[in-house]
Amino acid sequence: QNATTEGMRKAVKKMLRLPFLSRGQWGDDHAPESILDLSPNVDVLIVPQANLVGKASSSSSGSSASSIRYNEQADKDLARRLYSEFCQEISIAAAKALAPPPAKTKEEVGQDIMEKQRRNALHPKHMFQPGGEFGESGYSKFDDRGVPTHDADGNALSKSAKKKCEKLFKARMQKYEKALARKKDDDEEESKDDTTATTAVSTMELKSDLSEQQKNVDVTAEIPLPRVLCGVFGNRQGFRCVSSGPTIHCLDL
Repeated sequence: QNATTEGMRKAVKKMLRLPFLSRGQWGDDHAPESILDLSPNVDVLIVPQANLVGKASSSSSGSSASSIRYNEQADKDLARRLYSEFCQEISIAAAKALAPPPAKTKEEVGQDIMEKQRRNALHPKHMFQPGGEFGESGYSKFDDRGVPTHDADGNALSKSAKKKCEKLFKARMQKYEKALARKKDDDEEESKDDTTATTAVSTMELKSDLSEQQKNVDVTAEIPLPRVLCGVFGNRQGFRCVSSGPTIHCLDL
């Protein structure tokens, strides 16, 4: 009764991501996968079933007879509209989830590269401090290198949290050392020639990085969507298999 379009859309997003489908046998090592994981090698069959919201109730006279009540069922017109929107939303939400990210312009990619180079040129000791790349996580104590040892409440970090911070620090230190080496080479080149040579080198590096980034963002592949089959609202839902034989048909449901 309280179903809304907004609630339906949230339900669709969750349903597409739920890992409830398995391609293996019961008890094997195959983990269940979602509809999005298996797309487009999966079909979605939607069966409108009114008695999903029904409840069995005993007779008020005390006899063993019982009936099914649909007290929580939505109005027929509302249910029909929501069902139609639900069937359409599955394809729409799947397309949005499976679509590649929009291609960035050359200006946007260039800005990302410049920001990346600026960030790599900063010493890693600042990355966990307030205002740093990972400063929002909140840390209260650090070692001599700037790696956090205690969280915002003053509690010592767990072994896994320390390991994660160490991994981030090590990766950033490698990038920082590369940035220093590049700057040193640029300085030496500038001392030999003039600033034009240095500018040319930087421009070539930026163009090289830009070209590589463009390869990653210019994705125009067709989106693999699951096939959605919807039952007719209000009709009797049944399955009929017709065969002239002698083949035996087995349904694994």
